[in-house]
Amino acid sequence: MAEPSSRRTLVTVATVASSLALAAAIAAPTAAGASTRTHHKHRAKSHGVVVKAEKSSKYGKILVDSSGKVLYFLSDTKGKSFACANGCTGLWPPLFTKGKPRAGSGIAKKKLATVKRGSRLQVTYDGHPLYLYAGDSRPGQVYGEGIKSFGGTWYVLRGSGFPVKATLASSKSSSKSSGSSKSSSSSSSSGGGW
Repeated sequence: MAEPSSRRTLVTVATVASSLALAAAIAAPTAAGASTRTHHKHRAKSHGVVVKAEKSSKYGKILVDSSGKVLYFLSDTKGKSFACANGCTGLWPPLFTKGKPRAGSGIAKKKLATVKRGSRLQVTYDGHPLYLYAGDSRPGQVYGEGIKSFGGTWYVLRGSGFPVKATLASSKSSSKSSGSSKSSSSSSSSGGGW
């Protein structure tokens, strides 16, 4: 049989241990709740995709996403690129965002917006819904410019919101007048890059 002092020590240790266990049990849900609240608060502030303008050696400053992949729009008969659906989006994936899109360098913030596409938000610039091109495997590639498919022609956009086609048309006509149309047309079909 244990001596009285040993028994008191065991009772004291047991009491302290149970008090600590009780305190930990009470504190744990409070800490977990705070962690959950912080997590939900962070999730509620989801950031939208970044759209910026980067310099292309062939097209000047054109719109790209945050990774540098070139953005396109479909100039269709209605003047709006909502005709791209179903099979089209496999080749021309829409640029979606989870939050309000953010303007990077060379972009007019007031021209950047979204349009509802099903249950998601597609980014628009100056009213043009934006798309990527599956044929551009790396940042800086511009292989989709001028492609005619899915009821219209695909163009890249400048930071001004205008397609590069206007600039290309004027440069082609000036090069034809100088007698170098052959080299101009061969370079325009090469897809370009930075």
